[in-house]
Amino acid sequence: MLQLRAIPAHHAGTMTAYLLHNSEKFFPPLNGACTLTNLILTITAYLHRNDSQLAASKLPWLGASLALNFATTAWALTIMVPMNKAMARFAGNLEANNADEKSEKELRRLQARWQKLNYGELLSCCCC
Repeated sequence: MLQLRAIPAHHAGTMTAYLLHNSEKFFPPLNGACTLTNLILTITAYLHRNDSQLAASKLPWLGASLALNFATTAWALTIMVPMNKAMARFAGNLEANNADEKSEKELRRLQARWQKLNYGELLSCCCC
């Protein structure tokens, strides 16, 4: 929605910065809780793999889930966070100067790229 050309870039920038700021409060704790839960489940299944047939059968799935959770975290920290910071910087530039065409173009480009890359993160996260 914020990528629509009908929405002025300075408004899209302000809302993008607001959403990014608030998502930083919600998603890192959620990701941490999911990682911790997957880690505990994987360790528990590993420790009981000889005692329980169910634990032994679930261990590969739990290990894969943990690996995908680590991949999601790495994806977010190495790709998405720097992009979020860049979008927030360009949004701040637009808030200070509505006529900054360079910041507008870069913000719109980053929004489109962020959306495409977020699909990869979403897929990895849903597979966890």
